[in-house]
Amino acid sequence: MKRITLGALDYGLAFGVDRALRDLAENGRLSALGALVATELWPREFRPLQEVAEKVGRQTLFGITLAFSGDRVTPVSSRMQEIYGGRMFTREKLNRRAFFRLLPDELLMDEAVAQLARYSVLMQRPPDFVAVREGLLTRTSLARIVFKAVERSDFERPPLVISPLQPGLKTLRLARLAKNYGLQVLPSSEPLPPTTDTEELQTLLLNHFDGMNDRSFVAAIPGKSDDRLMREEPRKKIAVRECQYDVLKSDRFFQTLDRKNIFLH
Repeated sequence: MKRITLGALDYGLAFGVDRALRDLAENGRLSALGALVATELWPREFRPLQEVAEKVGRQTLFGITLAFSGDRVTPVSSRMQEIYGGRMFTREKLNRRAFFRLLPDELLMDEAVAQLARYSVLMQRPPDFVAVREGLLTRTSLARIVFKAVERSDFERPPLVISPLQPGLKTLRLARLAKNYGLQVLPSSEPLPPTTDTEELQTLLLNHFDGMNDRSFVAAIPGKSDDRLMREEPRKKIAVRECQYDVLKSDRFFQTLDRKNIFLH
């Protein structure tokens, strides 16, 4: 039997997304849920997530998605706020600075530590895993900063690390680097197909998990439409979210897992 870690990494983005993710986690439809603590909604949305985590216990992994870039997030650390105000880096800028070895290491370290602390203090538990938004963990220099921040946070039980990469040489290098800090990496596999048709998604899932390694992380973006999402995301992406939510909460989805001899880990 193959174990798959089916997870969503954008809790805290919008009320419709958060409600959908809590519902799926509470009913055993997701095995990992990552929170964006640098969003405007996190201070209001952590408590219902905490209640779900207490209810389901070890059935689901609850972790943090560190955000150093992108929209709808703002700095948490005082140093980042002082220097950049309410803005984060763009992904392109961080990639460029990483390429030329010009990352503001201490600044990013402070931000990572602040986000990890914000999660663990409000959730009253350490994160089960750590992911990084927009795939930036592929940059070795930034990965090293993240691993040092986890080390500095001194969690009693080290969190897993969600790799943005599928199994291969780059993932092996990332895993070796993580091992130096006492961390274990879960490689990613193909995310759920971004279709807006529920019947098509149900059909695609019949073969989607074929060939995946045991314990692979499979990303999903389920959610329900709300006013915030309508303002901030393209309608097609919202339709993809709603399609995934409808499929994941269905009995047919679990029948597919049983048929393929897969269980959510």
